[in-house]
Amino acid sequence: MVRVFVFLLLSVLLLGCSPAPEQPEKGFNATDVAWLQLADALHTRALPLLGLVRGRSGSRALADLAARLVRKHENERARLRALLARTRVTGENPHAQHDMPGMPTAGDLRTLTGLRDDAFDRRFVALFRAYLDQLVLVAKGEQSSGGAPEARELAAAMERDHTADLAELERAGGPGR
Repeated sequence: MVRVFVFLLLSVLLLGCSPAPEQPEKGFNATDVAWLQLADALHTRALPLLGLVRGRSGSRALADLAARLVRKHENERARLRALLARTRVTGENPHAQHDMPGMPTAGDLRTLTGLRDDAFDRRFVALFRAYLDQLVLVAKGEQSSGGAPEARELAAAMERDHTADLAELERAGGPGR
């Protein structure tokens, strides 16, 4: 119930700060635009976080996971941006500079750069878990309220993939981290 409330609150916030397309391609609605922009911003913020793992983690499993996720996120970001271009929304992504739930902040990155080994791993796992949880949550919202079948299909794939990533993160980072 709390997750539903959080999603509804997030949807209202997203729709309130997303510019409406002048003439979107048929089938795209405001939820599609908001989700594509937010998912793109989340991915953009996660990439520097993933980039810190190889040099600071004490876990080979986390380092390998992060390397794989960098490639995956770059591919997903390209797909998100391609769909966003089809919505005909122009201008900067209104979520790019927001510190929203699940988004690693500049402060998080500064903190992580000072950590190594187990301390780094614990903090990274907590931040990345929050990020993946948020991606899954907003992907569910897109599936239930989005208008464009292509966007809903991408959201479904991302929900599946990132749910699996959460399980892999738990295995690589340990349940108590």
